[in-house]
Amino acid sequence: MPRVSVLVPVLLMLSAAPTPSWAQVRASEVATISQTVDGTVLTVEYSRPRARGRSPIYGKEVTWGEVWTPGANWATTVEVSSDVTVNGHALPKGKYSVWMEVQPKEWTVIFDTTAKLFHTQHVKPDSSQVRFVVRPKKVKGPEVLAWTFPIVTSTGATLQMAWAGRSVSLDVRVPASAPVTMAAEQAGRYLGTYAFGWVPRDTAEVKPDSTIPQPDQWTLTYRDSMLIVAWHDTEEKDTWEAAMVRVGEDWFYPFWIEDGELFDTSPNMVAEFDVIDGRATGFVIRNKKDEVVGRGTRVD
Repeated sequence: MPRVSVLVPVLLMLSAAPTPSWAQVRASEVATISQTVDGTVLTVEYSRPRARGRSPIYGKEVTWGEVWTPGANWATTVEVSSDVTVNGHALPKGKYSVWMEVQPKEWTVIFDTTAKLFHTQHVKPDSSQVRFVVRPKKVKGPEVLAWTFPIVTSTGATLQMAWAGRSVSLDVRVPASAPVTMAAEQAGRYLGTYAFGWVPRDTAEVKPDSTIPQPDQWTLTYRDSMLIVAWHDTEEKDTWEAAMVRVGEDWFYPFWIEDGELFDTSPNMVAEFDVIDGRATGFVIRNKKDEVVGRGTRVD
């Protein structure tokens, strides 16, 4: 058999062999983290350097006064889908490269409008940048640089960078998808107490000799520039509070309150008030199919 006929199958097998997995390993792996807050999406893309026994990182590997991207390789980027504020500073909708000018006590956080930059392209002061000073905290570790959202609320989130004994926390505030507050003269027509009950889903379930359940009680008050409902459940013997968020003329959905903070909305549970001569006489609750599933009648 000719020698070439033996070599051809061998070469074909080698060319079809998969690339070894070690060829994909990078010193600083790429990561993405995203968080949605009231419809606004916050996204961080970065590479994650490891300390690898190097100490100290700050003042040596990252020298004092250096404008450093908190990541590796391509500059870390932050993208916001709406206009937000970061530590009280306006950050318009868009994608930014993120940098930090590192000093022993205070760091300057920089959001630059040019997102695609390599980590060695240290940005210089520019009028289009968002810049502010923070004081990093001393922490334990982590070995691998990490961006996280350790706190998320109904109005914003904490975006935190931590690595090698230091952390920086950024307070991000997002615009409300619907106004929670309203003027006192607008809220006045709804204030009072209402008897509320759920509409039976199947009339066959209501027997002639069945006991009619005692209605729940809705009490609407005006507090902290918000229309607040205290919903007393007579069966559960419990009371829940919610801010009524206006989504149309005399239409609201509840924004639930827990421990004094707004924490969740119910857009699939809409309260539609009947208003006569400037005063609400009652309301219905509609589900996402626009079906009436509950009714309330003013009693006070």
